[in-house]
Amino acid sequence: MNSRKGKKGRSRRSRVSRENRTAMILITLVVCLLFVVLLFEGHRLSQRIDANELRAKALEEEISDEEARTESITELREYMQSDEFIRQAAKDRLGLVESGEIVFRAAE
Repeated sequence: MNSRKGKKGRSRRSRVSRENRTAMILITLVVCLLFVVLLFEGHRLSQRIDANELRAKALEEEISDEEARTESITELREYMQSDEFIRQAAKDRLGLVESGEIVFRAAE
């Protein structure tokens, strides 16, 4: 009888050992799969971050260009409201002259 218990005990142990080994292999595969997925996602996110940083730089440059354009328009508006602009427009468009100016015209 002792020999039967010994064989059963060994076969149970070997079966449990095989089950444990199989479970460990499966767990290892799942962990490896998760690791690969995390690496892939990390790389993909890194690329998106780089692309967004480039886009942010381009937008900052565009903002600075638009601010310079706005400043230029503001200066032009202030000039157009000045007396100097009005005098120049009257000379160019209406042919008006100020007192004391001499106008030379080409002979036709």
